[in-house]
Amino acid sequence: MLDWKRLFTRYSRMTWQQRLGNLASTLARSATVAQSKNSAVSVADLLREGMWIIEWSATDAPPEALMELGPMQRELGLLHQAWETDTEALRSVVAFRSRAMSERALDLSGLLEP
Repeated sequence: MLDWKRLFTRYSRMTWQQRLGNLASTLARSATVAQSKNSAVSVADLLREGMWIIEWSATDAPPEALMELGPMQRELGLLHQAWETDTEALRSVVAFRSRAMSERALDLSGLLEP
């Protein structure tokens, strides 16, 4: 079980760009882990962590980023809810969408720009 208070403390010390970088990493991990049948609990936790990172970024991320993060958070919530069915097809969808959202979060963070 994740310690959400400890995660909040860690993320609250970061800039919004760093939080989005961590969001990208969390979503990339969920994409990888979703492809393994031995990881159902981990995927649910990673999706939930992604939702919280977005929530914790809402206070200082720029409006243009928030316009994309809001729908992303809703989609993560839907994937998290659907994860209970844990079918092969759902694993593929979660992996695909998590990877796409990871790449977009990294773009939004600006961390890769020169």
